[in-house]
Amino acid sequence: MKNNRKKTILYRGITAALLGSLACFPQVSSAATVAESVTNTLDYAKTLKSIQQNREVIVHELRRAKAGWGPRVDLSGSTGASRLSDTTSRSLGGDKDMYGYNSISATLTQPLWDGLETRGRVRAAQATLDSMTERVMDNATTIGLDAVIAHINLLRRQEIFQLAQKNVAEHERILAASHDRVSMGADTMADVTQTQGRLSRARANLVEADAALKEARNAYEKLTGKPVPAHLDPVQKLAPAYRNADEVIKEAKNSNPKIMAYQADVRTMVGNKEVAKSAFHPKINLEVGPRYVDRHGPGDRWENEFSALGTMRWNIFNSGADLAEVKASTARIYQAREALFEVVDAVEQEIRDTWTGYLSAEDQLKFYREAIDFNTRTRNAYQEQFNIGQRSLLDLLDAETELFNSSTQAATAKGNVLVNNYRLHALAGQMLPRMGVDPALYVTDYDKNAHTQDEALLPKDGPYGE
Repeated sequence: MKNNRKKTILYRGITAALLGSLACFPQVSSAATVAESVTNTLDYAKTLKSIQQNREVIVHELRRAKAGWGPRVDLSGSTGASRLSDTTSRSLGGDKDMYGYNSISATLTQPLWDGLETRGRVRAAQATLDSMTERVMDNATTIGLDAVIAHINLLRRQEIFQLAQKNVAEHERILAASHDRVSMGADTMADVTQTQGRLSRARANLVEADAALKEARNAYEKLTGKPVPAHLDPVQKLAPAYRNADEVIKEAKNSNPKIMAYQADVRTMVGNKEVAKSAFHPKINLEVGPRYVDRHGPGDRWENEFSALGTMRWNIFNSGADLAEVKASTARIYQAREALFEVVDAVEQEIRDTWTGYLSAEDQLKFYREAIDFNTRTRNAYQEQFNIGQRSLLDLLDAETELFNSSTQAATAKGNVLVNNYRLHALAGQMLPRMGVDPALYVTDYDKNAHTQDEALLPKDGPYGE
């Protein structure tokens, strides 16, 4: 009897140590909402910052493409020796030998017609920028969803840890009661050892819950880059509530960032085809500027010229290279469109799977809550009946175990409901705005409405869009 009581005291010490181990983690004093967890994660995520910097590269490439509409100024100079034969040099006998030569010129060139090459480059660059902007949003949404899941999982692990603590305390209470009943002759030592076995399993569950809680805390800190707050606010479902998967799919086709990115990729290929087709057109420029030439030799002559000329350059034969490039760019459009269709199908399938998981988790949560209510009533009734000798110890222990299992499964189901709810809004492309996350963390100077499903740029005719 004394040894058993010593073991009980020792196990209680182990439980206290598990509780004390949580104090080893650095904590901040304020509570954190799930939106704050997402904000901290987006602000800390190095992957997102890398993609945002990559987008800045595309911004400058777009500016470079637009510069093709503007004027260009070139300076050129040369020095050396040359031989010139014209009426003046021949009359002076200076057409046979090489003499010193120097020249310098400045030319301003203003494109007048380039076969829509610059327009094609600008459209391609703008579409590439649109695509990269959507990919920034897609990555921000994915990272934000990871933060939501980490927040929910930490809350779930905390709840399960508390349930495990309560379960240990209940088994310790039953064990103490068993010792008292043995001393009065109402129970046998077999009843005590049976309770001790169940208590050991409860303590093992507590150790497991403690380890899982520590892992959840580590995952949260890794994502947010901050210590776990002393308190995490509960997570509520995002509104509006979808009625079916088709509503989510309809919204996703207009705002899912991954779909929008692949639509922009199609527009990029269309712009590249316009660049390729410009090779069939002449290039017409206005060229203005001075030119000075100094020739040594007999007569020592110099020339000073200022001209304003319209120039045309037109390649009329290129061994079929230009035609091949147009056909290649057309095939790239077809490839980009097929990739878009594949992504749309994948997103639609993910939405339907997530919707199924959401409904399943909601039903499970409802039934587990009902089970908790029934298990609680049963446990309480069994306790009263056990006290007056109408129930066995095994019945009471089984009732306690069933209540613990139902409670932990309900906590898991509740987490699954919330995760799937947020995932649906993420797939629709609306999770971050609806959470009220600061747009400065992921939104740029990009106008999504100006580029959503730009049918004017998409190919219409033929299997390859020709």
